[in-house]
Amino acid sequence: MEATSPDHTSAADDARFQRTRLRLTEAVLALASEQDITTASVAELARRAQINRSTFYAHADSPVQLLTRVLSQDLDQVSQRSQRQLERDGRLLRDLTRSTLNEIINHVVRYESVYGSANRASSLYALRIVLAEHVERSVLTLFHAGFVQPPVPGAESALLQAAFLAHGVAGAVEAWLRLPLPRNQDLLLTAVEAVYPSWYAP
Repeated sequence: MEATSPDHTSAADDARFQRTRLRLTEAVLALASEQDITTASVAELARRAQINRSTFYAHADSPVQLLTRVLSQDLDQVSQRSQRQLERDGRLLRDLTRSTLNEIINHVVRYESVYGSANRASSLYALRIVLAEHVERSVLTLFHAGFVQPPVPGAESALLQAAFLAHGVAGAVEAWLRLPLPRNQDLLLTAVEAVYPSWYAP
């Protein structure tokens, strides 16, 4: 019998890992839409993904960590595209803040089963922790890179101002998700832009 080459073994292992990760992604999104992800058990998530607990722990430490990673990876792609645009333009323009916000809204709609979940605890976690912290980090990156000059200088003030902007965006998204269907994405985009401070992306 011909021995399996290390390359073939590695490729097979990688494909198996990716299949398991996909099942876990689908399972955690479904679970978060139904129950409080902050109290969900590893056993339930592993059962849904049709894996054992030890396999789950090879991918994540907890259901909360797994959900955070799934949502954050999608949001990180938005940040990376924005960063590339910033590097090309050399400054932050309103067109970029608009396109970035629009991509964030698209992300929320894509994962609406979680963000707009009837299960309030999972929805609030996704909105107020994952989404708000992502926006906050993005704003701080703009501050540190000098693309935006906040009105009150200093590292501590930057934290406060970034948090204000981030939780404002998350709060607007949360209120928008409570509107009756069909929701108008342009309304959310316009409403948030209208309350951006004058010093942010003039």
